[in-house]
Amino acid sequence: MSKKNLRHLPLAVAALLACASAQAEYTFADGKLRLSGFGTVGVSRTNNDEAYFNYPGQGGGADRSASFNPDTKLGLQGTYKFTDTLSATAQVMTKYRATGEYKPDFDWAFAKWQAAPSVAVRVGRIGAPFFMISDFRDVGYANTTVRPPLDVYGQVPVSSVDGGDISYQTNVQSATLTATLWGGQTKAKYASALRSNGTDVDPTLIKLRNQVGLNLQAEFDGGYTLRLGHMQGKLSLESSSIGALTSGLSGVLAGGAGATAQALATQMLGALDTTGQKATFTGLGASMDRDNIVLAGEYTWRRIDKGIVPDTTGWYLLGGYRFGTLLPYVVVSRLKIDENNTALNPQAAALSTAYAGAQALVKAGKVAQNTLSVGTRWDFHRGMALKAQFDRVNKPSSSNGLFLNPDAFTANGQDFYNNHKKVNVLSLAVDFVF
Repeated sequence: MSKKNLRHLPLAVAALLACASAQAEYTFADGKLRLSGFGTVGVSRTNNDEAYFNYPGQGGGADRSASFNPDTKLGLQGTYKFTDTLSATAQVMTKYRATGEYKPDFDWAFAKWQAAPSVAVRVGRIGAPFFMISDFRDVGYANTTVRPPLDVYGQVPVSSVDGGDISYQTNVQSATLTATLWGGQTKAKYASALRSNGTDVDPTLIKLRNQVGLNLQAEFDGGYTLRLGHMQGKLSLESSSIGALTSGLSGVLAGGAGATAQALATQMLGALDTTGQKATFTGLGASMDRDNIVLAGEYTWRRIDKGIVPDTTGWYLLGGYRFGTLLPYVVVSRLKIDENNTALNPQAAALSTAYAGAQALVKAGKVAQNTLSVGTRWDFHRGMALKAQFDRVNKPSSSNGLFLNPDAFTANGQDFYNNHKKVNVLSLAVDFVF
């Protein structure tokens, strides 16, 4: 673990110790300002040194050396009520980022207008509403498991949208129905590699523009919830690797190369086009929390017109049973590639440097894997939960799974990608709210 990472650990540990006797929320005397917070101190390790286990996009993670990076985070949230119908909310989150450091950022910063008892409008930076638990995916205490199943939640590695939404809620007999129309733009950094041929690689910038989505949710008496969500937008990727490769291929076209080389370069440029591609994401979810039984599942699919980001389908099923303050659980999940949108012509190997770079970019999108997770949650104190979890991740050959392969050009990087791997992940986390 680097010294840079160690510098940030006292912040999370201090928050944990401070909240042990804190109430889960604080409201000022005038009732207008409400403050709260949440966090996780988590440590993980694996049985593999070739790649890092992390939340997709983070600039590091866990291997055989235990790491706090994947799960440790701290969030602070405040809401101020200007009137009975107008309020503002901000949430600052400090967690391990694509840049390889703990860094605070505003995940939420929006104004809310309760236009009517059943209609609410929000404008600003809102949580990215792609999944069933999008609003609290980073609040470990609100989740059964150490982390949301990555085989599903790793498909869209963004946490906020700059835009807004409008929600309508009504009751039909015993059900509460909510429809939310939302839209906006997103920028997020994503680390797909740390080095390339020994050279440091900057994170890729993900841009999702012109996003429009509709979420429908039904909550029933007895702890049952159903959800359907769909979104479409325009996806663009920007990185130094893509830029260098595009410049090299453009140089082939401008440099008077032979007709065959120019045709191959043109084909490769088209295959690697990452600007403004139509992207859609759809998710179905259901959950039940009744008596001592906890069940949940989601089925999601991502579709991209073309480029280096493939079409994927993900799903998970979770089951648990409470024994007092203990909640053991099991999760099975899978992420599969439905279609590789980029097909490189093998003849382009004649453009040796460019072809190798293009292959590395395509390989970064090969994320197929499946996971079996078993764990236990122990609510040992008010507002605090201790979790232990074991994950068995099966990564097929010709795939990086959701692991961060630091340098695909090294012997270790090629071995990890080319061969089937069974990676064990052991995690221990303390979640808290204050």
